[in-house]
Amino acid sequence: MKRTIVTAAAALMALAALQGRGQALSDDAGAPAARRPAVWQPSGEPLAGHFALTGAPRMRAAVTYRDTIRPGETRYYGIKLDGTSSAYASAFAVPPPGARVTYGDGIEVELIGADGTLCDRDDAALDDQGAPRPVGTAVSRTAGADSPCDGAGQYHLRVRRTSGSGGSDTTAWPLELRYVVEPPLRPGATPEPAPYLGSASPTPLTTGTVGHAQGGPSPETAAPVRTGIWQDQVLPGETRFYKVPVDWGQQATVFADFGGAQAAGGASSSLVGSGVRLRAYSPVRKFITGAGHSYDGRLVRIGTQLAPVSYTNRTTSDAQVSAVRYAGWYYFAVSVHPKVAQVVGGGRPVALTLRVDVKGTALPGPPYAGDPAKAGIGVSAHDVTGADGTPPTSSASAAAPSSSSSGTPGLRLLAFGAFGTGTVLLAGLAGWTVLARRRDRGRRAMDPGPSHG
Repeated sequence: MKRTIVTAAAALMALAALQGRGQALSDDAGAPAARRPAVWQPSGEPLAGHFALTGAPRMRAAVTYRDTIRPGETRYYGIKLDGTSSAYASAFAVPPPGARVTYGDGIEVELIGADGTLCDRDDAALDDQGAPRPVGTAVSRTAGADSPCDGAGQYHLRVRRTSGSGGSDTTAWPLELRYVVEPPLRPGATPEPAPYLGSASPTPLTTGTVGHAQGGPSPETAAPVRTGIWQDQVLPGETRFYKVPVDWGQQATVFADFGGAQAAGGASSSLVGSGVRLRAYSPVRKFITGAGHSYDGRLVRIGTQLAPVSYTNRTTSDAQVSAVRYAGWYYFAVSVHPKVAQVVGGGRPVALTLRVDVKGTALPGPPYAGDPAKAGIGVSAHDVTGADGTPPTSSASAAAPSSSSSGTPGLRLLAFGAFGTGTVLLAGLAGWTVLARRRDRGRRAMDPGPSHG
């Protein structure tokens, strides 16, 4: 079962000193150049969903598709499945920058069986006002798990756009869609249960080399990061994705530190509810969990710890544990509310420090009867060593157009307001120093260039 802890501790004198130090370093380095937030450009083959089951276009496994959807509209897509494999279909809607969005705007996603049975349902919706950001999740047909949808045949992915109020955006939103197939286990195979990695509350990683990561605006362009401390910048109104390789038997803990900023006008005078966010997704883009925190220019930390990766997690009733059922790339999305611009001033970004900690010994994977890598399942040694924060160099949905320069098995979320004193502040000061020294180099490295997606 999920346990959520939210605490806030004000360390005013230390915080003031840290903010002053950060502002001094910023002044020395010069004000950052104004830029636009990076934007997810849905990619893949165009596929126009149908308004009814009959006539729905066929999707192919492991192929990415793009479509659009209007408020209240429903789209159907066909999926052909056998009777033994598990399947996962995802849909993400991307409201355009500046779109009028309200609480409840989003999409509903369903997988419908060959005989019309509802196999799985999930929804992804905005839970704050005026903050357009990507929303999405995945639904599944889990074979051999008392599923009502075990048979072979023609299945359908159903996507419906929901609206929270009459003042919501009425334009068509881009959609990105895909599905993958997980092969069954070999006959008679018995997967290992989830490992026990302790029950202590998660703590942020505070030691190690500080690296630079250029988060991408979509999962396809996510920056790969392994255990370590990574720095980036996120503009108000921007969402950046990072992906972490987590092998069988391992457990990922990620903390996002949103740096202190000198508010416009010289003091923290604005408070933005849900000003900063951290969300986690599985390798098949299933939403796992998310948390937000208000932001007023002071240091904020949000953390999440996933369950240890195990094939047997799929049998639990805890949805946030069940989603951590395979090794692979786990995605973490960081968002900053557009109104944070009132706090930091104009086009200034918020400094981000991502603390990634993957613990546990990598275990052998379960005995699949096929190749799970086709579904994005599994982690290689190259995945880990190559997770150096560098964004993909070639992707159908690369970066935005000239827009960015820049333990019981379970889950725990933590959100801290101002940092306390001690090692965390010392680590924060060190991070500011490194950030200042690398500002010019980081600014150049964080420009992904024109989009080709």
